Amino acid sequence: MKMLRKYAPEQFKAFAQFDRNIFKHGALTKKEKEIIAVAVAHVTKCHYCIDVHTKKAKAQGATLEELVEAVFVVSAVEAGEVMEHASLAYANFYEAAFKQGNISGELKALIAVAATCILQNFELMDYYTKQALERGATKEQIIEAKYVASALKAGSVYAHMIHLYESFIE
Repeated sequence: MKMLRKYAPEQFKAFAQFDRNIFKHGALTKKEKEIIAVAVAHVTKCHYCIDVHTKKAKAQGATLEELVEAVFVVSAVEAGEVMEHASLAYANFYEAAFKQGNISGELKALIAVAATCILQNFELMDYYTKQALERGATKEQIIEAKYVASALKAGSVYAHMIHLYESFIE
């Protein structure tokens, strides 16, 4: 990606600043933000984002168990978009995915909020926002989780710019 910076240096610099600001420690720790990012990267289906944020999460002390558990949260959120919520199989999956384990129920709800931002499912976003508040999240943490989703959405577009470059130079 570095080779593309010369074609739009101001935009690349602004994107880097945007990303840095979102991932700095705030109401959520850097580790929590990176766990959210890894999970949300599975919603955007961006291989580059999965790779980068998995490494950053690991550097912040996240365990493989925490990351896998986080991804199951977004898996349950995505399944819930198309499953009949009355389905016993889905209910069991949802319960297992959202049960406090290696990561808190609060963080799981924040992951779900971020995932619904990417999915643009506002009904579920409201539902998971209420869940996050009930599980102890603050409004600031919810906002920061949404910012992480925004960064991942922009980042997945950014990461795929390499394909534009490769196609152009053929």
